[in-house]
Amino acid sequence: MFDRSENNARMASAEKLEHDTKAPGKRNGALGHIGLKVLRFLLRLRGRADGRLDPSIQWLADQIHHSRSAVAAALQRLKEQGFLDWVRRTQIVEDPERPDQYVEQISNAYFLTLPGRARDIIRKVMRRPTSPEERATNDRRRQKCQSAEEVEASVARIKDPELRDLLHGMRADLESANPPGGLK
Repeated sequence: MFDRSENNARMASAEKLEHDTKAPGKRNGALGHIGLKVLRFLLRLRGRADGRLDPSIQWLADQIHHSRSAVAAALQRLKEQGFLDWVRRTQIVEDPERPDQYVEQISNAYFLTLPGRARDIIRKVMRRPTSPEERATNDRRRQKCQSAEEVEASVARIKDPELRDLLHGMRADLESANPPGGLK
């Protein structure tokens, strides 16, 4: 599940992909304007509590006022670009006139996915660090902890208790001080 800000970020990444892939003189990019409408509608439609998303193609077409074939093509483009996937669902039909069971297809169950390039765009929009930035931050924290442990070990080796207390106090003051560039 994701919140409204991620909803908006997902839509922004789809619009950016559409803009970036639109060739000069062409009407649409990789998703097309109907693909964007379908994605926007699905993002608004999905169940907030359980994430359920299972409209029929005809119902989607009626809701966004486009043909069934245009919506089906838009869904396929969204799937190819990695914004959407679905599972075909069937149900058993029991007909007393037919001795054997058979199944009929019911509406697909859709789920919203993210291609890799859209994931980075969403992280930027939501001000979340990308994977390399996160690794670099974790490495800096780890190094800071290691150097803090080394300093602590050095201070612990000092025999004079007054000097040791003074160094502990100075270290506490330095750690609690604001950085020269200010707080971010």
